[in-house]
Amino acid sequence: MKNIDVSIIMGSDSDLSIMQDAAKFLDTVGISYEMKILSVHRTPEKAMEYAKELNENGVKVIIAGAGGAAHLPGVFAAMVPTVPVIGIPIHTKTLSGVDSLYSIVQMPSRNSSCNCCN
Repeated sequence: MKNIDVSIIMGSDSDLSIMQDAAKFLDTVGISYEMKILSVHRTPEKAMEYAKELNENGVKVIIAGAGGAAHLPGVFAAMVPTVPVIGIPIHTKTLSGVDSLYSIVQMPSRNSSCNCCN
């Protein structure tokens, strides 16, 4: 894996049209990135391997699309704990992406004193 500043990840190629806007912005400002389609529930091993690479290669930010299941930002926040994760809610047919937004804003902070994680 090459040294990149930002990792843009999404759960499926149906999210690509939304996530490409992040890539276009990063191109405009000259920030290095790569885009990956990773499903943490269909291919968890690949996602864990990629998270390990991000930890080892000094990525500075993860931009993660949150679609129907909306778990990708939270899972990567847990697997790459030293890197900020920006969750992007993706429009869904059932709730228009509001469910994804709620999942993102309700993620506990890394400094949380949650009893379930300690």
